[in-house]
Amino acid sequence: MNAGQLTWKHALGVAAVVFVVAYAALAVWNAHGHAMPQNSWIAVGVVVVMAAMVLFAGNEIRIYLKGESTRPPSPQRSRSTLVAAQACILAGAAFAGWYAGTAAVDAGRMQTTTGPSSFLLAVVLTVVCVALVVSGLVVQWWCKLPEDDEDKKRRTPKGPPGEVV
Repeated sequence: MNAGQLTWKHALGVAAVVFVVAYAALAVWNAHGHAMPQNSWIAVGVVVVMAAMVLFAGNEIRIYLKGESTRPPSPQRSRSTLVAAQACILAGAAFAGWYAGTAAVDAGRMQTTTGPSSFLLAVVLTVVCVALVVSGLVVQWWCKLPEDDEDKKRRTPKGPPGEVV
């Protein structure tokens, strides 16, 4: 793993922390008689468009690194694409945790008139946010540069086994 690379473990950790905080806060908020925050179907579209945009940007880099294109992407665009992918991983995980917390609280309110519809929307938003995380992980993987001979030499031990170099 590269030093700056995010993994599904990072995303899961962020989602878990946000879920616990969101669930606790929303449960207390709702228990005191306050209305739950309203989610929007527009948010579903926004998250799907974000995932599609990062996949589209990453595809250009993937095609070049596979040797299927002779036109290299600019270093700025490559860096921006990688940063966008990592932002999708972290933001998608945080929002997935939030919407999962909302869904968990809404699950206990299914008998109300808005319970089933708000629960369904929170579940859909959780799923599309997880898809955003996956798209970020895929694009980050696409942006990984292949190893060259210098990388292999740096990792090869220089002395006999057991010797600290």
